[in-house]
Amino acid sequence: MEFLIGLLAFFAGVFYLIIPFVLLSKINGLLERIQDLENLLKEKGPSTLPETQTEKKRPPIKEEKPIMVKETIPEAKREVPSSKPVTKAPKPAAVPPTIIKQEPQLVAKKSEAWEKFEKQIANNWTGILGTIILVMGVGFLGIYAALNMSPFFRFLMVLGIGIGLFVISILLIKKEFWEQIGYWIRSGSGAVILFSCIAAVSVPGMKWIESEFYALILVIVGILVNLGLAWQTSQQKFASLHIVLSLISLAILPLSTLIFFLAVGVSAFSVILSYRSKWEFHLIQTAISFLILNFLYKGHFTEQLYVLNSPHSRTWGILGTLVVGIPSILAHYRKVYSSASIQRLPFITHLIIWAGIGLGLSVYSTGSKWNPPVLISVSIGLFFWARTAREKLNIRWLYLTDTLVSLALASIGVILLTRWEVDLFLINVYVSLLFSIFFVVSAEEKENLLKNIGAVLLHISWIWYILLLIVKYFGGVHLGSWPIVITTIVMIILTFLVQFYDEIRNKENSTASDDVYGVGGDDRISPAGLFSGLLASAICFQLFDWKHSELYLPAFGAILLVIRQNRNWNGLGVGIFFFVAALHFEVIYRIYSLERWEVLLRDLPTILFCFLMIPLSKVKLSPDKIRYFSSPGAVLLSLHIVFLAYWATQSLSPFLPGILWLLLSLVYLETKNFFSEREKEWENTWKSSINSAGPVWQFFALTFVGLFLGAHILVHLQSELYVGIFKIRFLIQALAIGVFLYWAKSPNLKKETPNYWNSLLPLFWELTGIFITAIIALEIPNTWLPVAWIVWAFFLNQISLKTSWEISRFRFYSLCFYWHSCIHVAFISSSALTPSEYWANQEWLGGLVGIVLQIVYLVRIQLLPPFQGVEAEGYPGKIRNLSEKLDQRSDYTIFYPLFAAGAFFLFWSFDSSLLTLLWMVEVFIVFSMGLILKKEHFRYVSLVAMIICLLRLIFWDLSQSSTITRALVFLGVGGILILMNTLYSKFGNKEKTDAP
Repeated sequence: MEFLIGLLAFFAGVFYLIIPFVLLSKINGLLERIQDLENLLKEKGPSTLPETQTEKKRPPIKEEKPIMVKETIPEAKREVPSSKPVTKAPKPAAVPPTIIKQEPQLVAKKSEAWEKFEKQIANNWTGILGTIILVMGVGFLGIYAALNMSPFFRFLMVLGIGIGLFVISILLIKKEFWEQIGYWIRSGSGAVILFSCIAAVSVPGMKWIESEFYALILVIVGILVNLGLAWQTSQQKFASLHIVLSLISLAILPLSTLIFFLAVGVSAFSVILSYRSKWEFHLIQTAISFLILNFLYKGHFTEQLYVLNSPHSRTWGILGTLVVGIPSILAHYRKVYSSASIQRLPFITHLIIWAGIGLGLSVYSTGSKWNPPVLISVSIGLFFWARTAREKLNIRWLYLTDTLVSLALASIGVILLTRWEVDLFLINVYVSLLFSIFFVVSAEEKENLLKNIGAVLLHISWIWYILLLIVKYFGGVHLGSWPIVITTIVMIILTFLVQFYDEIRNKENSTASDDVYGVGGDDRISPAGLFSGLLASAICFQLFDWKHSELYLPAFGAILLVIRQNRNWNGLGVGIFFFVAALHFEVIYRIYSLERWEVLLRDLPTILFCFLMIPLSKVKLSPDKIRYFSSPGAVLLSLHIVFLAYWATQSLSPFLPGILWLLLSLVYLETKNFFSEREKEWENTWKSSINSAGPVWQFFALTFVGLFLGAHILVHLQSELYVGIFKIRFLIQALAIGVFLYWAKSPNLKKETPNYWNSLLPLFWELTGIFITAIIALEIPNTWLPVAWIVWAFFLNQISLKTSWEISRFRFYSLCFYWHSCIHVAFISSSALTPSEYWANQEWLGGLVGIVLQIVYLVRIQLLPPFQGVEAEGYPGKIRNLSEKLDQRSDYTIFYPLFAAGAFFLFWSFDSSLLTLLWMVEVFIVFSMGLILKKEHFRYVSLVAMIICLLRLIFWDLSQSSTITRALVFLGVGGILILMNTLYSKFGNKEKTDAP
């Protein structure tokens, strides 16, 4: 007894020591704030802070009291009584900035959620901490008392502490200042009383009841005390604390079905509490707590099932879960939750409750085959029950939530059909059908959120089916069996149904009904159409092992094309590309080892299918306007032609593919021109589809030319074979020249043709010139190449005068080949060895004839009128500009290359003893040209060359040549110099006079 009195005295001493300390700290804080206000008054003067304003500053000081009593609705601020009479003064017109703006600058602006969180912590941390410390103190006290008292007296001691705390809480609650602490002490008293009851039946040292019946009665009494306290409180934090303590006390007892149902009763009572005051956090705590309890009792009911052979053991768990879960769900089906917008906290609470029910039921799942029909039936009932939330209660967020939950239950029920040994592919079909129905129903109800979710789930189910096919294929499952193929076809039909629904009900909208991603934009591309093509491509892979499947799969593709065109389904039009890719993969897989004619036979259906993609590509843009997207079909058809042209002819001759490609370029060119000329005549007919693929025909016409050039360089030019007296490469080049001339003279195209076409088409003149140049270089002997180059230069110059052809730039090419002829004479013909004794094979002869023709070319160029370019802008125009600039300096570009070639030709072809004399003759010719053309630079050049010749005469001819040669050279050089002087004396002054 003395010990008990001492213990109570200890608690009283601690209580009365702490409280003064707390009050003292509050008084010190108030004194500091009063001192700050007095300092402010001294600085600003008494007029800056009226008496009424000073009185209004007092309520915040009262706010320094410990904790607010109410959680949700704080009490209004009360005025502090004053001994002085206070008269109500009018509100000052202007408040000093030092008082208004000083406080907010010290505190950063916080979000509403964070402020609410801070408020909860600030208001409750002392109570929570105090309750925990109180319970710990009782625990330590019990441990201490266990060493000195019997179990029964220990129980009475702890129970007495709990009752004493309850009495103290009643007294404190009546005081405004101690009200909040009183509530926490009352909660602590309930916890102590419950602890004493639990300890009396299960804790060693305090256990004094051996009878299970009386022990259960005592525990129930402790729980009832806590439930009573929870019912009495008006704040959910205290109610939640009592419920959690009650459930914890039951959880630490030996597991039994009776204890489980006691926990069910406590949880159901907790749900009733939330009904009364709309407590969402309390409801969340109840759902989570009971879910934890379900996991604790999972092993208990399993043991009863297998050890005690109690078939209904799990039924009790399921029943208890439903007893708690269903009222929790129905808690939100009340008018108090009426709201058209989503309420965040109730929405989250509702989802947590459903998750708790689902997980709780899964804990007690028996794996029964009757679970699927039960789940599907429940989902149907819940689906229609959710409508009451929208139509009768106007709780739209609840309607959305439970509708989605019903969809989830139905999906789980369908997936669990595996217990009925239903095939996975067929289950996937059922799931897709379920999502399709949900999508259509949501669209009909104008619920865009549900419709979008349904569309996404539907697309995921199709993706999952394709992934399932892939996984099963790599797992060794034969996908070509009829059941799997039929399920794939059914999935394709489902994609058609979605597009058909979109066509009927959503035709006026700018986007497809299932296009929740915005992939189509204004083209109304339905993702269902894309999946139609993907699933159709899956069929191609499934039929890999079917014999001759590459012959009838194109017919299936043609059916898809007809459906797309008749229904105007753009999504299917895009999706067909996946099917086309799979079809080509299968054809390549089948024909890679066949002979060329078998390849043509197996590939012919695919070629026909690709051709059908051209006319079957019509899209209605408006009732009076149609458009054909025929380019993809034209591309695929052209690729097949490229491939077959090579595959069918390469084994016959390596030259044939290139020749065939060259001729096909003309076919494509004429196809484009033929249909372009009849564009107006065939407008709005299927023939216009071929014309709409005009850029494709143009591109592949050029592609065939490029393929020929590649084959010509890699194959044709390497051959030295003859056909009669001609080489094969010469004949091919001659054919190519004819084709390129046809290309170059093809009619001008419209402005809307691609820019690259108008830029490349004129270059076929250049390509023709390149091939003629190649023939000259390869087929004409080296001896006569200088003659051939200058003759080719004559020809190009003559062509440049044909202004109707618009190739005046060839004058520049003519000049280039003239230079090439001069270079050939200067460095190749003159210096080459001539082992042959036959005069026609001498290199110098070809060089000499070349020089003569070069002189004729020079005279012709001088007699021609100035250059007049006629080409359009672009690459030809740049050549035209360059040619005009060179034409203005023809005396440099024409004469000097010839003079240099002549000088080098003399150097390589004649004896060095006569070289000075011959060079002086050429110097005289250059000097004469300067007098004739009245160009001083010729005389300057001739003067420099003359000095070089005189130096050679002095330092070379005097020492190296024979006497007679020396005499002849000196006579010739001297005569030339006299002649040059005479001519300059006679004509030089006149040249200066006539010169501008």
